[in-house]
Amino acid sequence: MVIIQRKDFDSLISALKQRGYTVVGPAVRDNAIVYNEVNSASDFPVGWTDEQEKATYRLKRRADEALFGYTVGPQSWKRFLFPSHVKLLSVVKKGKTMEIQSDASNEKPPQYAFIGVRSCELNAIVIQDKVFMNEQFSDPTYVLRRQNAFIVAVNCTQSGGTCFCVSMDTGPRVKGKFDIALTEVIGNGVHHFVADVGSNKGADVMKDVPHKNAEESEVGV
Repeated sequence: MVIIQRKDFDSLISALKQRGYTVVGPAVRDNAIVYNEVNSASDFPVGWTDEQEKATYRLKRRADEALFGYTVGPQSWKRFLFPSHVKLLSVVKKGKTMEIQSDASNEKPPQYAFIGVRSCELNAIVIQDKVFMNEQFSDPTYVLRRQNAFIVAVNCTQSGGTCFCVSMDTGPRVKGKFDIALTEVIGNGVHHFVADVGSNKGADVMKDVPHKNAEESEVGV
């Protein structure tokens, strides 16, 4: 376990962007916390949380400046891994004939870095993998986007009225494959992230992120 100070969080985003990733994370849009492209920590829902109960979803201010002080919102990462619209080909008229050009083979697939993936969402992605990346059938769009994805998971520090991770054994602690997993620790005058590296890609990114080895007193407040 290592510690990333809050002031150094932007270094994680920069390290990912320098490696060619489009960084996607939580942001406040239309009175909800949704997933969108982010460029710095200021794009995150700093100091916001959500209330979720039966037929209820609303945002409200927290008493601190947490970046991940909310539960899973109304969107999923699937829209980036398995988009609803993908251009497969073009038809070009040449005289009296039509020429079909495959755009899918020439288009470079996007390289996403997801920041803020919860354990339940990781488990959902695993189910998608079984559907779209199995031996009998594989979807090329999904496969390329999934193979290129960098996952920064986040351990949940609060729950909502609609959460089910305990009953389904999918959290709140991150369970599944990730490149880096974060636990946000805030309170008593400290604000940092406990980071757990889960892959070689994660270790490579951490080379460019200021950090130090975690002491027992820094793991939780």
